[in-house]
Formats: sequence, C-alpha cells, structure tokens
Amino acid sequence: MHTPSTLIIILNWRQPEITIECVRAVQAMPGSPADILLIDNGSGDDSVPRLQTALPGVPLAALPDNLGFAAGVNYGLRQAMRDGYPYALLLNNDAFPAADMLARLLAETAPDIALLSPKIFYEADKTRIWFAGGQQHPYLLEIRSTGRGEQDGPAWQSSRDVDYLVGTGLLLNLKAAQQVGLLDEQFFMYYEDLDWSIRLRQAGYRLRLVADAHLYHRVSVSTGGEDSPARRYYLARSSVLFFRRHAHLGRPVAILIFRLLSALKLLTRTLLTGQFAAARAYVRGLWDGWQMNQKDEKKHEPI
Repeated sequence: MHTPSTLIIILNWRQPEITIECVRAVQAMPGSPADILLIDNGSGDDSVPRLQTALPGVPLAALPDNLGFAAGVNYGLRQAMRDGYPYALLLNNDAFPAADMLARLLAETAPDIALLSPKIFYEADKTRIWFAGGQQHPYLLEIRSTGRGEQDGPAWQSSRDVDYLVGTGLLLNLKAAQQVGLLDEQFFMYYEDLDWSIRLRQAGYRLRLVADAHLYHRVSVSTGGEDSPARRYYLARSSVLFFRRHAHLGRPVAILIFRLLSALKLLTRTLLTGQFAAARAYVRGLWDGWQMNQKDEKKHEPI
C-alpha cells in the first residue's frame, strides 16, 4: 500500500463553512499523495459537529482552547512527525489550491530546502499577486519584493530562493523542523512564519518560491478584515516580539526609528478614517508586545 508523502494541516476557528470549502478544494486535487488533518482550534461553537457532518472520513482534532495559529499548527506538525510523514503542507482555511499545486511543490523538494511556497493570488482576482516570496531588507529586516498587488507577468514566472515565506500555504520538510524546531508559539499569530524563515536560514536551509504552483487566498477572513481590531492587535504585538528578537541582524537604531514612524503613520491613518477601535487595539498590541517577558522566550530545541 502506498503511503502518502504529505500531511495537509488545516486550522479552523469558528469558520466551518469556509473550512469545508477549503477541504473540498484539497480533496479535488487529482491523485494528490496526501492525507488531511483538520484541527479545530477551540472554536467553542458548532464548528466541530458541522465539520464532522460535512466531511465524514476526514480526521478532526478538536482542541479544547484557541491556542493561536502557531500552537494549532504545531499540534498537527507533531502528529505528522509521529506518523512518519516526510512533508507537511500548512494551509490556511481561507486559501484554495490549484489542482496541481501540491504536485508542483513536491517536484521542487530537495534535502536542503526547508520550506516551499506556491505563488499566492487574491481569490477575488486570480491574476493579481498576493504573495510571491519575500526578500529581507538588509538593515530594517522588513519583508520586501513580495509582488503584493501586482499583475502576474514575466517578472514573476521563475521559481527562486527567497529570504521569507508566509504561513498561508507552506510545504515543510519535516527533517528541517526536527532540527530547528517548530513555530514559536509566543507569537500566537502573525510574524511566526518570518521568525521561522530566519531560524531555518540560519541553520543552513533554503526557502523556495515555486512559481508554477498556485494558491488563491480569501484575505484576512479569520480576523475579520485587513483593518479589524483583532488583526491590528496581533500584528502590533507580534511585530514588537519579532524585531526585538532579531534586531541584531540588521541596524537596531534604524529599525527602532523606522518602526516608530510606521506606527505613527498607521495610527494617523486609522484615526483620520474613524477606525478608533483598530487604533486602540494597535496601541494595546504594541504595549503588550513590549511588556512580554523576553526571559521566558522559548528555546527552539531540535525535536
């Protein structure tokens, strides 16, 4: 009997309908050498029975609490390791793969590649890029050259090694995770993928964008939209954790000045447009991120 090479891990949090769409899109991939693990991240609503009814036969792990994106994914990764899969595909529940996406990702795997990402498009405009790999600014550590908002074209047709990949859709070489460690659960959500990218590259692994593998993203559904208070809070909190941790890799003073100016710009925009709840959430996130005790930061030991 052929053993699938990949475990596809999909998290749900209070969005059973879109999660069902995502799983069915995965199931529609022809000849896909993969199993699916669906994780309900402590929804506390009717998600679990609805998913069980709509997706009979799909393994479902119902976690008692919302552990955040990183911890929820890590639950699935530990199971993939226990079960002996060589690869795991992390897939947002609001992201829908092209039929050949996984096959194209697997075709590019190599022992020294830790993460592979498809080219990600906006679901509402399937020719407009949402993410096509990222480069790290040498001084500020910001992610740049992602293709965000650009029309797909000749400049984005080649697969290439990159500095940063995002967790919306990632094929993971589990041997790399066994060496470097899983996602850092302190982030809860956002920036855990950029932190992972840095740690994996520091261990000598490559990250690769596979240009002919395509994924379609229904953006920011889980947090209620691009400028929702929840999204602004977690982005702010995680950004402070990320830049405090990695500032030594760039220019710390330049990073501090740039981040302060960016915060001021965002606050000005949200206040001028009447998004007072988002502005308050953003400030609270910055404060909470700064207050988090870095001494309690988890060590990323090999598994």
